[in-house]
Amino acid sequence: MEDKVITLKNYDTMVDAMVDQEVLHVNEIECFIGNEQLVELYPMFSDIGDGLKIVVFEKDFERALQLLEEYHAQDEVSDLEEETV
Repeated sequence: MEDKVITLKNYDTMVDAMVDQEVLHVNEIECFIGNEQLVELYPMFSDIGDGLKIVVFEKDFERALQLLEEYHAQDEVSDLEEETV
């Protein structure tokens, strides 16, 4: 049986995509950044179509999405706490 890969999320910057990729790798979810070479070589293509995207196996999609939502929610709380100090 062949595992299907699907797009988890699209990104505007390589840095954002790499941060999320690391969060997923730490949590043992296999993923890769799609269109990476195209956007690195020709930055003008980042606005065309999907731009950068993280791709995961379909079986990991829900867990990966939940992990990223939790990670970014914590990041927002940290930012708010820094603003109030």
